[in-house]
Amino acid sequence: MNYYIGVDGGGTKTEAVILDASGEQLVSLKGPSTNPRSLGFPQAWTHLQELLDNLLSLPDLAAGSCAGLCLGLAGVDLPEERSRFAHALEQYFAQRDLSLPITVTNDAEIVLMASLSHNHGIVSVSGTGSIVYGVTPEGKRWRTGGWGHLLGDGGSGYAIGLKTLQSIMKSYDGVLPQTMMTDLVKEAYSFQSVTELKSYIYTPEIQKQHIAEFARYCIQASLHDDPAAVGIIREAAHELVEQTTALIGKDPWFSSADLVAAGSIFKHSSLFKETFSLKLSETYPDIRIYPLLRSPAYGAALQAMQGQNL
Repeated sequence: MNYYIGVDGGGTKTEAVILDASGEQLVSLKGPSTNPRSLGFPQAWTHLQELLDNLLSLPDLAAGSCAGLCLGLAGVDLPEERSRFAHALEQYFAQRDLSLPITVTNDAEIVLMASLSHNHGIVSVSGTGSIVYGVTPEGKRWRTGGWGHLLGDGGSGYAIGLKTLQSIMKSYDGVLPQTMMTDLVKEAYSFQSVTELKSYIYTPEIQKQHIAEFARYCIQASLHDDPAAVGIIREAAHELVEQTTALIGKDPWFSSADLVAAGSIFKHSSLFKETFSLKLSETYPDIRIYPLLRSPAYGAALQAMQGQNL
């Protein structure tokens, strides 16, 4: 039995999926982040290698052979970044006497395959980070955003989480009115006072994904029409629309393309999804917006099975 491995390496977690030759999903495993931008290559590679070790040690795969692998990794966009992972993977499989086609791409491209079953269109991602990626039928590739939490990530979970924390502290200072987000965070972290946030946030262990986790309290408060939370969500959606609009302007074909709205913020915030869709359709009414129908890791495995280069 031949099987194909797809990996979706996000800023918070990594998922690996195995498909058989008919496209049926056999296995799905999850592990920690494999984003080299936030973790550094050594740690990201260690996490990826551990996940692959767990996959390849499964008894159900002992009688089969891996015939292809595709990785869509957050933070892997430049040729030298892809080459570094590809080289490490080649050595990894060579140590196991395996030789197979390996594709390394970013995590945005595999979303197109997962939802549309083809690799052209637009994907707007709002997860821990954000990116907008477009591929034309001729194979021209464009992107906006995806520069990480210090250089960009507008419209992302990180951006929402950071604005949540800042709004809570501004509310405490009296700069902004009271917000439900304060009580939600205090309850979740067992804080006696919201001032304890300072000690928590500035510990060395706090990284990008920990800040992004605070987006959930903003989303929760927005469901109760909390003005500060609603404003943060809408602002983030508008920022992602701006990135998407900039990408659409790079090629006329994109103005009527299929667009996949992906990432945890689209999944968990109907306000974000509706604001994004309405705002984008004001300028580009012919764009068709689809949800992420299957996991990006499935799309990566499907890409490996089809043996096409994204």
